[in-house]
Amino acid sequence: MSTLIVLLLLAVIILAIIGMGWSNFISSVYEGFNKVKNSPLIKNLTETSQTEVNKLVNAN
Repeated sequence: MSTLIVLLLLAVIILAIIGMGWSNFISSVYEGFNKVKNSPLIKNLTETSQTEVNKLVNAN
């Protein structure tokens, strides 16, 4: 089942690259990455994880 899902995702990605062109595909992926990176949820998770890691490191 997971192999089928991976093959379908791979086919969709290849068709997207063919349809959009390589540079447009990479540009779109980069824009999507920036949108996710700047999300308040991701920023909150990052700050929380940094705080917890600092607590663990400084506890020793």
